[in-house]
Amino acid sequence: MPETRFVPNPVTPDLYRKYTISFPGGSLTATKDVLSSMFEADNLPNTCSPETKEVSRKESSWTRYPGDTQSRRVAAYQYTLKNYSNGGNSRAAAGEPIKILINNDYWTARLVGSHQSFMDYLCENRSALVDGFTYWQSQKGSPYFLTDNSTSN
Repeated sequence: MPETRFVPNPVTPDLYRKYTISFPGGSLTATKDVLSSMFEADNLPNTCSPETKEVSRKESSWTRYPGDTQSRRVAAYQYTLKNYSNGGNSRAAAGEPIKILINNDYWTARLVGSHQSFMDYLCENRSALVDGFTYWQSQKGSPYFLTDNSTSN
């Protein structure tokens, strides 16, 4: 008799659909099952942290056509450009495949951006993480641990 695969979450039609969580510096794409096993449902992390950039436009003038005697002026102004990463629009598999250890089982996901950015994001949203998630491994085999140094004496 074949062994039934461990499924920590109730089986729903969208359990194996892929979702992307964007964070400053990258994104993580995984199935809903993996993300539900990493993050607590009632305490999801903040993904509304866009990269911001201040843009200043200089005063300028323009004409409708070359040689036109009537010139129009555009006053100088400033605005903030916000980039909410969507993980890319390509249908190709982007990013680096990583292995995530959740309750002694490895699950796969794709990480776009650096491991440091992902670690920073997880550390800032530590209260949203499920207790069983503390480790992941890069494609090259480098281990990454989430530890809490405040409990050591």
